[in-house]
Formats: sequence, structure tokens, C-alpha cells
Amino acid sequence: MTAVTLAHPLHALIVDDDPRWRAIVAEVLSELGCCITATEAPPESLTGYPLAVLDIALDPAALDNRDGLALMKQLTRIGTRCIILSGLVNADLAAEIEQQPHILAVLQKDSFRRDHFIHLIRQAFALPIDSAPRVLIVEDDAKWRAIYEELLCDAGYAVQTAISYGEARGWLQRLEFALAIVDLHLISAATRQDNRDGFLFLRAARQRGLPTIVVSALGLPDDIDRAYEEFGVFAFVEKEGFDRHTFIRMVEEAIRSHLIDVQAFAPPAPIEIATPSAAPVDRTLGILTEREREVLAQLVQGYTNRQISETLGITPNTVKKHVDHILQKLEVSSRAGAVAVALRTGLS
Repeated sequence: MTAVTLAHPLHALIVDDDPRWRAIVAEVLSELGCCITATEAPPESLTGYPLAVLDIALDPAALDNRDGLALMKQLTRIGTRCIILSGLVNADLAAEIEQQPHILAVLQKDSFRRDHFIHLIRQAFALPIDSAPRVLIVEDDAKWRAIYEELLCDAGYAVQTAISYGEARGWLQRLEFALAIVDLHLISAATRQDNRDGFLFLRAARQRGLPTIVVSALGLPDDIDRAYEEFGVFAFVEKEGFDRHTFIRMVEEAIRSHLIDVQAFAPPAPIEIATPSAAPVDRTLGILTEREREVLAQLVQGYTNRQISETLGITPNTVKKHVDHILQKLEVSSRAGAVAVALRTGLS
């Protein structure tokens, strides 16, 4: 199997009529730093997805439905690599599917193994565990979700999407995010017209200290005031005047400002008396190479992998490798943890 090295986060399509399996697969792919589009039916456009995870049956009301196989043929015809994950696969059908081009695997849901699934994707795409900031998009309009995914993935962020308060609340419970992009009007079974379910998510986000940017067509003065005053959003953007370049700069500023705030209000580190021959920076950061310390200094500034690559004149993939090595050597699990060590030990 030939591995494919990608310059940007892998954009994966999940098509399954079971929302539980969409959530399971999306969670695994999100942890790998993938950008995700998860739907119960095929999207209008099938282009732009190097990877697709498909169920065979896409209609829960029809036991003999095989729409997933037709979708698989469409995707593989344009070069998309597919994983079939279904409860309807027998040995003969599995053998037939595996003979098709661009099929990575045929997996049974009742014997699904998370570690095997991760290994399969990482091997196929040479995909490291991405330490890029993860952004949650809370938006029920498919066209706007696609706009955000394209902009954020191109900027080097890992993306997770949700179309309702309930779905977004679940992701907030399971994963850590650096920022949330929120629409105020979301799918709501109780009040489909003129609802403000986005405010419910803003409340949950603020309780967790997650910075938020509202992008909404509901730009009423009362809504804007409430978003800023009650929920402390970083910015309120009206969709009618949306500008892509301004939006990405705003995302970068929101994440950087939040990181600075966290550092400013973090409990002070215990005071240690350092001997002249062993300053804190030498003891802790001395295990890093000179290039790793340069990358860490950029992380302290809140820069993304792409910004670091441009500043240091190296590729984004090289930056990812340096970040992974930094996390391992400093024995921390996140970029924020590495930044905390850098500030505590006096990295300039």
C-alpha cells in the first residue's frame, strides 16, 4: 500500500444513516487532526475528500438498501480512498468490494476496533497525530459549514462540525477545542422557527472557558449585546458582510488572546532557587534541539503550524514533527502544556 503525504489536514467524508456511528467515526478522525463532513446521505459534491468512510445501507426503513455501494463506486471513480464500515457485510460481499480500486478495508461494525481503524488510516495517508488547534463549528447550514471547513483546514486547523446544540454539546463533552464558531439559529425540534439555540451552546462554552466567535444572520442589537455582555464572545460577525481573510485573522487572534489570558491567570509556578550552573531553562529545555526551541518560541506567540513554517522556512509537516517531539520530550499532551513549560522555565 502506497502512503500519501498530505500538506494539509486530511478532509474525510462520513456517510452513515446511524448518528451513533457517525459520532464514533468522527471522534476517531478528529483525534487524528482530520477535517470532517459527516452526513446521513451523500452530499451534493463528492470532490475534495481523500478519504470516505461509508455504510452500505443508507436508508433505515429499507432492509435491503445498498446505496452505500453505489456511493462507493462514485467516490472510487474519482480517486477517493474508501473504508466500508457496515453491519451488512458477508464474506462474499467483502471479497467483491475489496477487489475494487481505492478500497482501504471492509470492516464489520460488530467487531470494530478503534486501534486497528486508526492504524489503517495513519498507514494509508502517513498521517501523524495532529497537534494543530481544534476548532468546533456549530452551524446547521451545509454551505456555511463547507466555507468554514475550507478556510480553517487551509489555515492548518483541525475541524469538527455540529448542526445542533445537542450534537455540539456532545463534542464539547468529549474533546478539547481551542475555539468555537457558532451560529445562533440552529436545528431545534422544539422551536424550529426563530430559535436561539446557539445561546445555549455559548453558555456551555463559557462555563468551560472556550472562546467563541458568533457568525450569524441574526444580527439584532439585542442579540449582539447579549452575546458580548452575557457570554463574552470574542467577536460577532454578520453573515451578510462575511469576509474570508478577516475571518481567519479573527480566528487567529481569538485563539492567541485566549492563550495569553490562560497564561496570565494561571497559578504561579513554585519558586525554585536555581544555582548559577543550572538555570531552569537549561535543566528543562536543554533536552530540546536548537530548532525545537525555535519552534517552541513560536508556539509561545500563539502561531499556527503554517505560520511557524513560513517564519522558519520549513514545511508544515516538518513543523508537526518538531511539535510532536517537543510534546514527547517535555512530557506534556498539548501545545498549551508545552507553552506553559516554556514560560515557566524562562524561554525567550
